[in-house]
Amino acid sequence: MSATKVVRIGFVGGGYMGQLAHIEKYWKLPGVELVAIAEGRPKTAALVAKTYGIQEVYGHHTELLKNAKVDAIVAILPFALNAEVVEDAIKAGKHIITEKPQVNRSDKGHELVDLAKKKGVVYQVGYMKRFDPGVRWAKARIAQWRESGAFGPMMQVRIWCAGGAWQWFREPALNAGDEPAKYPTKFEPKWDWMAEDEWNWKGHQGWTNYYSHQTNLARYIAGEDYKLEYAKRTAGGHHILCGYVPSGVNLYLDFTSHFHNQWDEGFEVRFGRAKLTAKMPSPLATRQIADVTAYECPEKGEAHEYRPILPSVDGFTSQAQQFVASIRGEEPALSPASDAVKEVEFSESLIKFYGKK
Repeated sequence: MSATKVVRIGFVGGGYMGQLAHIEKYWKLPGVELVAIAEGRPKTAALVAKTYGIQEVYGHHTELLKNAKVDAIVAILPFALNAEVVEDAIKAGKHIITEKPQVNRSDKGHELVDLAKKKGVVYQVGYMKRFDPGVRWAKARIAQWRESGAFGPMMQVRIWCAGGAWQWFREPALNAGDEPAKYPTKFEPKWDWMAEDEWNWKGHQGWTNYYSHQTNLARYIAGEDYKLEYAKRTAGGHHILCGYVPSGVNLYLDFTSHFHNQWDEGFEVRFGRAKLTAKMPSPLATRQIADVTAYECPEKGEAHEYRPILPSVDGFTSQAQQFVASIRGEEPALSPASDAVKEVEFSESLIKFYGKK
């Protein structure tokens, strides 16, 4: 696709996340046209379409794919619906991005990745923390330290998330008050080896929805896959995980749930004589990015600490920009589904690990 051609977008889903985290971001991008929306609430769909200048309104994604002339689909739905919507979009030859997690089962995830490759379309999954300018700067600096060896070996990656005010006091989404019709779709069947309480929100689906953000971020900043060695969970939903990446770097993940008016998430990477710390913004905070501090202690000379000054382009905005750029062929996908399926696999391995206890 030519870099000068307008990218025509169709949205599937116009709820809270669909509007505030996605539609308004694409609406502001130059060279992008919002063509159509599929939303099961007709009055709300019409209100959203009028507000953002979306030309066509449909009740189901299959109607949109059949009738609307679009280049790409932004599908923001409960992730249990992702598999069928993604498959239909790819078969129709449309580029697509969904919210995380990719799907419920890794076998279906790999099937969709293969299908997208066969059809030659971009298939991204919205791990928006990767797109944060602070995170991208941190990843580049970590890679630089590793390549140069100037500050000793990379020793540890630690990521924590205690949650909090994820909505960050955002305004409510548009809602005309109508109830959605039941959305007919095919759901991925539960794995035979998973018990019901391991499959549902207390287990696999809950983990991939909440904590796959951090497992994905760990893989991104480390630049390597990792292996799980130890995991423990409490009745209150607190998880502590330990592992390592193949180069020998220790990995520590700490997850708990706090309910307060702040957001508490970040990561820390330690080298022999350097350290990088990043405090992440609340997911829906606008124009906020990771607050990054780097500390270097060379063998000779003075140690110093510094914080980069970066554009305040929040992760969702940057994600929308990069998805459009990847459609145009200007740069590769930053969060491809081929990587996102690893988070589904990791959750499945974690359920098996807990099952052995």
